Parts: sequence; structure tokens; C-alpha cells
Amino acid sequence: MRDAHRDRGGGALSAATVSPSLVRGFHFPAEPITLRPWTGSPAGPGVYIEPGVLATPETVAIPFTQPEPGVVRLAWDPEASVQRLVTEAYVPAGRPWHSRLAVPSGWIPSAVREALLRASVAPRLRAEGFPGWPVESLVEDIRTIVRAAEAASGRRRSPEPLWPGGHTWAAVLSHDFDSLDAFRHDRWKALAEIEEAHGLRSSWHVCSEHLPAAFRALETLAARGHEIAWHGPRHDYRFAFRPTERIRREAAAAALSLGAFAPRGFRSPNFLRTPGLLAGLEDVFGYDSSARDTAAELFGAPGRQGCCTVFPFFHGRLLELPVTIPDDLSIRCLYGDDAERIATVQAGKLGWIRSRAGMALALTHPESWISVTPGALKAYGKLVEAVAADPDAWRALPRDVEAWWRGRSGAPT
Repeated sequence: MRDAHRDRGGGALSAATVSPSLVRGFHFPAEPITLRPWTGSPAGPGVYIEPGVLATPETVAIPFTQPEPGVVRLAWDPEASVQRLVTEAYVPAGRPWHSRLAVPSGWIPSAVREALLRASVAPRLRAEGFPGWPVESLVEDIRTIVRAAEAASGRRRSPEPLWPGGHTWAAVLSHDFDSLDAFRHDRWKALAEIEEAHGLRSSWHVCSEHLPAAFRALETLAARGHEIAWHGPRHDYRFAFRPTERIRREAAAAALSLGAFAPRGFRSPNFLRTPGLLAGLEDVFGYDSSARDTAAELFGAPGRQGCCTVFPFFHGRLLELPVTIPDDLSIRCLYGDDAERIATVQAGKLGWIRSRAGMALALTHPESWISVTPGALKAYGKLVEAVAADPDAWRALPRDVEAWWRGRSGAPT
């Protein structure tokens, strides 16, 4: 048993009929799964998941019972477990102290910011714990279990395509502009040129306060087929904690300011998220991309956190497109500018996502100290080349993923 799954849990066991909404259209690998009763799982009480023998009603006492033909009941609630994980309800509540700072992060010297990341984030990424890093499979394992239960009940259907055009996984590239430096020195060009050399395009998230300096670059990127999205009014730590109505007003104002680019998406500065933020974005933007599947937040809750899935999911009417390739800031605080180590971690995660038919969403920053360095650019070139070379990959912009996922989910636009 992995000790990483011992640290959270609670609640009472429940029974749930297999829900089509949990598994509809998902493809699952034929991976062996063993289920063991245990109340400390971060997914909630009831099962412990580890590699072993494929779970069937014959080999595992729980979670399956068949009260009548064509029905399989699980001895825990998979819907609640997945919801608990993707919404990060298992993470201790609390506001990080730096979210009260009035100073934009760009005012802090890059050397100081990097030192803070190394001190706060790097130790938690290296430590044992839940979610695993750089891979956490728990949500996909739960879906595999439900799929097995569906098969045991005789209700298993032919899965709907996850991705269009016969593609078996999705690849999405994105970037965050954190400072004016990226525009003053055209630092974005190196990343865009790597992508365009392989026929790919990406999304670029910009803060409202940078628009006067950024507009020419954004027009160039849009004309070349890239997507423009919002990164908040300014790159500080407080926006996610403002009142919902204020967030909604600022989001609506940003949508108007960026109207020439028909923005659909948002990513929160420093990945900070709250229920009020998501509520304020709903019905203004179509998708959020602030979550990561597994990560350690700067001065956030102890240990790691993340949505634990490599697929899109909904917060009400707002679609979440999680960052699923280890982001450049996390990798830099571990490996510096070592191109080979960066590429190894990213290639390993890319391969795992492909094996689960998931969405590989990468994030880089066109900043002089983050991704516009020799090692980081070399590693990014390898990642882009791997995506471009795979004919099974649906290479899409975030707005295209949003439109597709809404369509296959029957959700309104």
C-alpha cells in the first residue's frame, strides 16, 4: 500500500449505482487493479487502489454487488470520489499568506522569486505524498474500476470518441505573459517560432494592465493563428480572493478589452483559485485553465494538491482545462536549466497521458528567467517535436477543446 494515500479521508461508506455520466465515452487501458477496503483514501472512504489483479466481482469482495441482472452496485460512491478529487476538496481550506500582498509578482526580483520557489515548492515536489508527482492516476483508476463494473453488469457500451477525427489523445500548448519584459524584448517570439516550425499554434494569456504594450504582439500572434486569453487584471496574488461580483465585473471588462480576439479562456495568476473566482468567471468566459493535475503551490497548503485528472471537467457551466504537463516553474525549481532532465520528465508524463487517452496541456512563460533560457528552449523544442510527430495526437487550441468537450457532453456554449 502506498503511504501517500494515508493522510486524508473521512465520511461514511455509501452505495452507488454505476453512473453513465462518470464513464461516458472514456477509453480505459487494460491495467490490473486491486481494490482493498480502507477508510483513509484521499478519494473518500471505501477502497484503496493499487496495481494487482483486475477487479471483478469474483476476485474482490468489494466494491461490486449485483442486486439484480444488469445492475452493479459499488460499495462506495465513485461520483462523489471523483468530484472530491477534481474540485480539490481534499485540500485543507485556507488562504495563503502571500495572497494578501498588494505587490504584483513582477515587482519581486526574479532571483528572489526563484529562491522562494526552490525553498517552498521544490521540497514538496520531491517528497512522498498525495497526489503523486509528476503522475497521479487515482481519478483515472476510479474510472477504470467503474468501467470494469459496467462490463460485469453487461451494460458496457461502445465508448464515444474522446477526441475528434479518430485521434486517441489531445495535445494543447499555452503560455502566460507575467510581465512587460516579455513584450518589450519580444521574448515570446522564440517560443512561437518553435511551434510554428512544426505547424503548431498555442494560447497566450495576457494581463489587462499590460495591454497597451502587448497589443501589437497579440495582433501578430492572432494573425498567425494563435489564441489570446486572459490572465487577470494584473499579475498579483489577490485577484482570486476578491468578491465574486467584482471578479465578474473585471472579467466582463477584460472580455470587452480583448474583444478583437474573441477570448474564451482564463488562467489565474500564480494558479490561485477560489469558488468565488470560478463563479465570477462563469458565463463571461467559457473555460478556466488554472488547475494543475498535480502540483505544489507556492506557500499553499502543506504537501501537494491538484485535480488528479488529465481530462477536462466542468465547474457548473465553466469548463476546466487543467495543466497536465509539469509546468516550467515547477521543473525549473527542481532542475534549473538542465534541458535533458526537463525533457525526460515532460516526455515521461506525455507518454503516460497518451496511454490514458488524455489531454496533455503544457504551460510555459516567455520570461527571461523561466522558459526563454537555452536549456528550457531546447527542452520545449523536444516537447513540441514529440507532439507534432504523433499522428494520433489531436493538436488543438484550448478554445477548440472547449467547443469539442461541450459538444460531446451536451453542455451549452
